[in-house]
Amino acid sequence: IQSRRQPGSAFKPFIYLTALDQLTPASRLSNEPRTYMINGKPWTPENAARDVDTSMRVSMRSALVASNHRATVDLAMKSGLEQVVEKTVPFQFSTPIKPYPSLALGAFEVVPLELARAYCVFAGGGILPHPLSIKDVTDDHGGLLSQAHLNIERLISPAEAYIMTDMLKSVVSEGTARALSGWNLPGPVAGKTGTTNNFRDAWFVGYTPDILALVWVGFDNGDPVKASGAKAALPIWAELMKAIPQYISGADFKMPAGVVTRAVCSASGLLSAGRTCPVPMAEIFLEDNVPDLPCPLHPARNPIKDLIDGIKDFFNGSH
Repeated sequence: IQSRRQPGSAFKPFIYLTALDQLTPASRLSNEPRTYMINGKPWTPENAARDVDTSMRVSMRSALVASNHRATVDLAMKSGLEQVVEKTVPFQFSTPIKPYPSLALGAFEVVPLELARAYCVFAGGGILPHPLSIKDVTDDHGGLLSQAHLNIERLISPAEAYIMTDMLKSVVSEGTARALSGWNLPGPVAGKTGTTNNFRDAWFVGYTPDILALVWVGFDNGDPVKASGAKAALPIWAELMKAIPQYISGADFKMPAGVVTRAVCSASGLLSAGRTCPVPMAEIFLEDNVPDLPCPLHPARNPIKDLIDGIKDFFNGSH
């Protein structure tokens, strides 16, 4: 509740949240090597995981799923560093967050309890809760002496919270937290791993529709733990959930109004042109931010032209 530690990639969801005003989970980001200047010094982020997509362009969802450093920094620059900082202000982090490119990778310290509270906004439909350790105080006869009042505040829409949750579900099902599938927990889990430079801090923040927990692993003196968030923090989180099955209903996250599903081309991220797109996929969008351009890689066919071409092919073949 007091310690300040770098969150690493556990901070990335706030970069992606900032981008939802303009981009979508299907939007393409640059995965190319790029150098940025920080206080006059060059800084070149590198992708850490071996299984990170090596394509030069990746979708926003894929970048978060694989915890792709280059694409996340590219996203922060596209959104605007000042806008990212401004977006984090309502989350009430007590530690300063400055508009440097490295903020995209969790370079600025946070208090673990405050990070857990911030993730509750995604889990709770956009509501920022107030953490309480004491709800009320009573006397020997049960009379109420003092009572804490819950202060809650809406920071984002239920639709935005759901899209973030859906992308964080993908992190668990197919990304850096996919090891969680081996624990056979009931129902879906959304979450994000985090690992800082030299393995100094290991994180996992995970939640179901019922409960959220944050696990941080590290040494007070900053010695490396020599393990990633997926290896050190995630198993502790899973063991905790296994120990409290009464708090996990197994229910799924409910899609609120304001979210729509569309078929997009997996290659371009734009609206699928039907049968001409070889690998269409379903993606979710804010209803007022749906791509309106058809996939240029696989344009829709003209049925009349197809008929005429077929007739020509028939007669040409008959000779």
